[in-house]
Amino acid sequence: MTDAGSEIETEIVACLRAANLVRNPWDHAYLPTVVPPATALRLSRAFGKISLTDCEERERQKTYRFGTADLDPESVADDPDWAAFAMALNGSAYRRAMTELTGIPLADASLSLAVWEYREGDWLAPHVDKPDKVVTQIFYFTESWSESDRGRLLVLDRPDVSHPRLVLAPALGSSAVLVRSESSWHAVEPLSSSAPAPRRSLTATFRR
Repeated sequence: MTDAGSEIETEIVACLRAANLVRNPWDHAYLPTVVPPATALRLSRAFGKISLTDCEERERQKTYRFGTADLDPESVADDPDWAAFAMALNGSAYRRAMTELTGIPLADASLSLAVWEYREGDWLAPHVDKPDKVVTQIFYFTESWSESDRGRLLVLDRPDVSHPRLVLAPALGSSAVLVRSESSWHAVEPLSSSAPAPRRSLTATFRR
């Protein structure tokens, strides 16, 4: 791992070890700052170089619209900041810290990384993740986010966005950790037309 990757991994691991898992309405955590501001800003500004696929679904129960792409160290090798970030998330210390926070053994789990971009009006309807997704960490890279921009992660106790139990801000450098269960309903509210920048994130998903 490069020096930059090791520094990022150390920072993320320290934040995870200081975090507390919230049990209601289901196991999750929110970390207001997990990526240092300067690093998060560089990652956000290089985000536009990543080629995204636009996706939309309106017919099934889980509806959505966003841009996305799978991410691996090779695909971002030309950008030192993204390459270092991807390498950090593939490190053993990060995996151990996620196990410690969630209580879920992850030594034998596979890890996949993906980036997501929500533009004006984009959304993700209430859903529970598929059973193979045991733990997901979401890293946010949304510049200049404010409450009026919307696009928040809604923590729900049922498939109804009108009464969220919690709303989590996708602010630059923040992060959410979601532990999958049969009751872990969540959604992303539509991004406002007045938002000055897209809602950008990376997910690190452990699967089994």
